[in-house]
Amino acid sequence: AKLLFLPEGTRGNGDKLLPFKKGCFHVAVESQAFIQPVVISKYHFLKSKAKIFNRGQNIIKILPEVSCAGLSKDDIPALMERVQKMMQREYEQLSEESLSINNISEVH
Repeated sequence: AKLLFLPEGTRGNGDKLLPFKKGCFHVAVESQAFIQPVVISKYHFLKSKAKIFNRGQNIIKILPEVSCAGLSKDDIPALMERVQKMMQREYEQLSEESLSINNISEVH
């Protein structure tokens, strides 16, 4: 079986990923599965407070999978930190790149 989890629990609009929830990591470790991180660049064209969703493009990148083979419940905090750091680095790079493809010079 393949499962899709969104570890933040909800969509954020900031420069940092939201703190990850533990549930999906528990499932991955208990099943000794792989985690397949997928990162989507920031929605620079979304103005949440004004409820405006302009036209724009995002970049989606699939990162290398992370094995949970041999990990136990005690390894979950370190696993979460490792995956979040990997995804945060990529999120920052993709978000910077998406500024140029959306012809945005700076974000307000």
